[in-house]
Order: sequence, then structure tokens, then C-alpha cells
Amino acid sequence: MLGAQRLGFEAKNCAVFEDAPAGIQAGEAANASVVVITATHKHQIEISHPAVPGYDALKAQQNGDGRLSILGSTR
Repeated sequence: MLGAQRLGFEAKNCAVFEDAPAGIQAGEAANASVVVITATHKHQIEISHPAVPGYDALKAQQNGDGRLSILGSTR
């Protein structure tokens, strides 16, 4: 929430990329969109969020309105 605030956004308008259960829970509590990075997990975790193996699976693209879209392959 602090990061969003410092950037001038509400957390609900942000995406959180996390690989730790505590970070996933913090993103959920902040009402942010959560994407789980699975590369660091040696075991299956139960999540209800999109997941990607790592950041190299993602690409940011600026839309005509100046907002970013994140493109990539999620599970």
C-alpha cells in the first residue's frame, strides 16, 4: 500500500507481483490485483490468482491512454 501511495495510486489500481505467501496475502488485503511468480516455489501452492513462471514471461506495453498493460503467458 505504501508503494502505491508513494506513486500516487490507490492499491486497488495496482498489480502486485509476488512469490511469497505473505506478499500474496498483503496484495489481497490491499485489494490489489495479484500475479504469482512461481519460479521460486519448489512445491505447489494453492492460489486463485494468475501465475507466471518468472518475470521473463512478461512484457509491459503502454496503451494509448498512457496506462500499462502486462502481456504474458499465465496459467
